[in-house]
Amino acid sequence: MTVINDPEVPATVGSPRVKARVLEQMAEALEDEVGGLYRRAAAFEEEEALLNKEIGERQTEINRLLLKLDGMRAERDRVMEKIDLVSHEASLMRERVFSCHDGSTHCDTAEARSQVRDDDAQPREGFFRRAVLIEHSPRA
Repeated sequence: MTVINDPEVPATVGSPRVKARVLEQMAEALEDEVGGLYRRAAAFEEEEALLNKEIGERQTEINRLLLKLDGMRAERDRVMEKIDLVSHEASLMRERVFSCHDGSTHCDTAEARSQVRDDDAQPREGFFRRAVLIEHSPRA
């Protein structure tokens, strides 16, 4: 308990009226303190609500960025698959060119045509459309 040492109030004054007045002032001071604490608590609640709102907005932005990142990764994977496909196709074309130049004088042999047809039979998509070599008969 707080003891009030007021120099204007003599220590010998013990009238119930003075004591009641002092106690009433102490109660008012405590009530003022409680009011200030309530305002402080309300400010904390308001700040907490603002922080929760900001956290929610940032979480939404984080989720949007994660979706964008997943999309970019998927697109990168598709590009890498296409790179592999086109690289493979290029190496097959080079092999065909080298095999035509190495052993035979003509690439338009039955063996070369069958190799082109066999390659076309594979169900894969290529960078260039494959041309099927066919023999044309002259019109009469």
